[in-house]
Amino acid sequence: MLSPPDANHPALVRIPPWVQEKLSPKAVDYIKRVHHWVETECIPAEPIVKAQLAKFGRWKTPPLIHELRAKAKKEGLFNLFLPKSFGSLSPGLTNLEYSCCAEIMGRCYWAAQVRRDIGVNVWVMDS
Repeated sequence: MLSPPDANHPALVRIPPWVQEKLSPKAVDYIKRVHHWVETECIPAEPIVKAQLAKFGRWKTPPLIHELRAKAKKEGLFNLFLPKSFGSLSPGLTNLEYSCCAEIMGRCYWAAQVRRDIGVNVWVMDS
């Protein structure tokens, strides 16, 4: 079970107890970091991204996405979906742990694109 300070963190309050029991300390850290990223970088930037999409069209990636992608990579929030078999490129999260991050990213429709986690959704749709 999560420690009391973690259990009350906004990133973790919606996670069911049976999932909380299975989260590693590393996963809890990633979940908190993803929550902070979405809340401070993605959601406030939504009007800018929408304006850039209107200006450049939907088939060109808005410049802000490229900027945020570089920041996410620098902060270690890139390719979170990669399994452990990818070695140093993988954050080492289980599917369950990654799903907690993905749920938070879903609060901003383009957050996964910034952090290069969009590939997972494509694989699921192709299945």
